[in-house]
Amino acid sequence: MSLASSSKREFLKMDYSMRVRDTLQRIESMINNRSKQEHTMELIAEIFCEKSPRDIDVRKSQAQLLPASLTLIQELQLVVVLCEYFQCPIPEATRNAMFLSLFASPTTISRINVLAKLVSTSISALIAPLLCAAGTWMQQLGCTSQSSLDLAKNLVTDFIIFAQKASDQLKFLPQVAPRFTANIITAVAELYLNDIYDNVAVPPPILLDTFTEWVSSNPELCLASQKPLVLPTGAIAMPVLTPMAGLIRWCVLAPLLDPDKSYSRLHLAIMQSMQQTPPPTGSPTVINAQHMSHIVATLEGKYVHIRKPENASSLSDERFQLCLERFSQAVQVALSSKCVYGSVPQLLCRLEALPPNTLMQMVIKNNKNT
Repeated sequence: MSLASSSKREFLKMDYSMRVRDTLQRIESMINNRSKQEHTMELIAEIFCEKSPRDIDVRKSQAQLLPASLTLIQELQLVVVLCEYFQCPIPEATRNAMFLSLFASPTTISRINVLAKLVSTSISALIAPLLCAAGTWMQQLGCTSQSSLDLAKNLVTDFIIFAQKASDQLKFLPQVAPRFTANIITAVAELYLNDIYDNVAVPPPILLDTFTEWVSSNPELCLASQKPLVLPTGAIAMPVLTPMAGLIRWCVLAPLLDPDKSYSRLHLAIMQSMQQTPPPTGSPTVINAQHMSHIVATLEGKYVHIRKPENASSLSDERFQLCLERFSQAVQVALSSKCVYGSVPQLLCRLEALPPNTLMQMVIKNNKNT
């Protein structure tokens, strides 16, 4: 028996938690020394008790989730070890690189389960270093990527709704990890009041109340994702997406899709947040004009729906006018605060196609002349 195979057998006999601690140190060393990525991936696969990357059919893993490979006890042990590890005094760039490496492509059920439990535990205990790393991970993968949306769904169902008594932790989350909080809002906003999905779900009341409280108490929160990222040497920061457009969509469509809840306080908080946005040093980077145009398209579709004879009513017309008034206010404040980037003229043209509304006509005229 070779010395290498003998060492590996001894390594595998170690307690799982001890083995993970040892492997994390080896991965950290390899990342810092910029070793071959293939070797790092093999060590990460060992942590999650997965097959070696070279044994996995990449095409299959992209098409469907691979089966869970950790036992429930091992998942919980791994969460504890990772919580301990990410609280260690290591450079932020290394911490972010480790988190990105561990969860760069969570195509297995085990990785998704561990990620959800890890972030939920971090929120419960307000573990700032880990939450900050998770916020960077979301931003680098994209807040509306499938991985970020899966995490958002898990947090909503397993933590925010299930653990409603954890209000203190949620209350202080923006102060502890502002980037993570902003990115979670962006991801969760994508899940509700959104015609991308066949069934347009509405946010649970606790979710609406939480987001409203966060944005009302922290007007700068929606811009937290725009602060510089601390990444490993050579890494490129991905484009930033703020929660603004998603929250505006919630407030604009709510009178039609969630008429039993008032979104007026959240709407006001968004307006105040945009008004307090510092003037851009270059081009605006807060709200993409194309995302605002998507709201126009949704409103057009809703208008066709409520004008059908079986749906037509004065109440529907009244609610639709409230949608247009909120949208008019949001567009005006966004443009006057220089928050919108992309093709503003094209956005104004799209707005002209909406049904008549006095305030909207004023907004269009005012901004076409500037």
